[in-house]
Amino acid sequence: MKLIRAPFVMLLVAGMFASCAPSTVPFTNFTVFTEELRGTLESAGIPLSKVQFYNDKPIAMKRQGVNANDISVDAEGQISIQNGKTVQTINVRPFTPGVVMSSNPGSLNVSFDDTQKDREGMRFNLQGNQYVLESMDGPKMLYNGNTFDMQTGVGARLFVSKDLLNQVNRQNETQKGRKVGN
Repeated sequence: MKLIRAPFVMLLVAGMFASCAPSTVPFTNFTVFTEELRGTLESAGIPLSKVQFYNDKPIAMKRQGVNANDISVDAEGQISIQNGKTVQTINVRPFTPGVVMSSNPGSLNVSFDDTQKDREGMRFNLQGNQYVLESMDGPKMLYNGNTFDMQTGVGARLFVSKDLLNQVNRQNETQKGRKVGN
C-alpha cells in the first residue's frame, strides 16, 4: 500500500475547511436592482421610498480640509489655523441597508447614514440595466456638498432582498385573438 503524501492530505483538509466557511457576501439572499425591476415596482404602485436597498461593495471615502471656524487672519495678514486640518472618513460596509432620498429617471440617491443627518444620499446612476455608484474624475465623489476621494467603492451596485420579488404581483395573460361575429 502506498503512503499518501503529507502535502496532498493538507491540501485536501484545507479544501474541506474552505468549503464549510460562510460566504462573506450573502448574494443568495439578494438580487441586483435593475431598471426592469424599478419599472415593475412603479407599475405595481410600490414607491421606491418603501424599498430597502443595499450596496454590494464596501464604500470608503475620505476628505481633508480645514474647518472655517478654525481659520483666522491677524493684523499683519498672516493666516492662522488653530486646530490643524480635519480628515473626514466615511465607510459603508457591503450590504448595509439604505433608503431612497430622491429619484429621477436613470438615477437614485440612497442614504446609508443611520444618524439621519444625510439629506441627499449617494447618487447611483443607471449604467446598462443596473444602478452604479456615481463617481467623478479621479475617482472623486460629491457627497453632502463636499468632494471626497474614493478609497474603495467604485462600481458599487444597488441590490434588494429577493423577498421583495415575492411582494410584486405579476399578472400575465395571453390573448387568443378575436374573430368577427363573436
